[in-house]
Amino acid sequence: MTGTNPLHNGPGQQPGKAEETVQWWSTPPTTSPGTPVTGADPAVLGGAQFNAYPQQPYAPPQQGYPGQPYGAPYQQGYPAQPFTPPPPRRGNTGWIIAGVIGLVVVVGVVIGAIALTGTSDDHKSAAGPTVDKKKTDGMYSMTNVTSACALVDPTVLRKWAPNPKGTPEHTERQPDTNYGGGSLSCRAQYDGAGKYGSQGSDLKLDAGFASLYGTPDFNNWKDYDTKTTGSGRSSGAITGLGEQAYYAVYEQNYSTFTSLDYTCAVLDSNLSAKITLSIESATPTNRDDIATTCKDQLKKVLTTLHK
Repeated sequence: MTGTNPLHNGPGQQPGKAEETVQWWSTPPTTSPGTPVTGADPAVLGGAQFNAYPQQPYAPPQQGYPGQPYGAPYQQGYPAQPFTPPPPRRGNTGWIIAGVIGLVVVVGVVIGAIALTGTSDDHKSAAGPTVDKKKTDGMYSMTNVTSACALVDPTVLRKWAPNPKGTPEHTERQPDTNYGGGSLSCRAQYDGAGKYGSQGSDLKLDAGFASLYGTPDFNNWKDYDTKTTGSGRSSGAITGLGEQAYYAVYEQNYSTFTSLDYTCAVLDSNLSAKITLSIESATPTNRDDIATTCKDQLKKVLTTLHK
């Protein structure tokens, strides 16, 4: 406490007088005892600076070498060595960045491929693949055909064999909605009057429609029929029928009968059609008659399948 306390009045004392208490921060009086204590609290701003002890003059240390200027690094008897930073360490930062970039690229490619695949699949499922209408569409169609044998007249075989042999066989394969194609076939047979069941006759029809893939059937037929050579074989072009047409003959003579296969085929627009007549007879047949019959049946096929 730094206050004054009232004193009880005693004998020989004046009332109301209080003795001053000397604080550690006050200056002792240099005059008579009644003089007030002077000094300032060092905690008060603006007061006199308190120095309990007078400042001693600084004596530099005697170390046998000149003192270092203020702010210079401390030395211990030898010049300071310049600081050399450690060599840079080869870190993995570049590899990490390259790896991250590569990963991002791979992920992007995968996502793009998935997106494209999904889009392509959706498109196919919704509308199917794109079809080249110029290649699959044409002047001919099998839409209304229920029996391929209705495209020909099997009764023409009676010229060489009088008796029908069973029921004509036929096949109809409808075109694919996306790729086109489609095919028709028919085979009719007649028995002859030969002693051993010879002198019979057959008629066979093959028809094929253009598809998105592959070549027309006509090309394959022509390659086989006209390029096969040997005894009894001949072939040539037929004019005035479709875009292309040809015939091929294969004749074999035996001791008791003669066998002749006459083929005529046509390519027109999107249709390939072929008729083959196989005739067995005890005597040589009229080849011109067979050629006319073959072409007539081929024209009937074109007329029936034309749109």
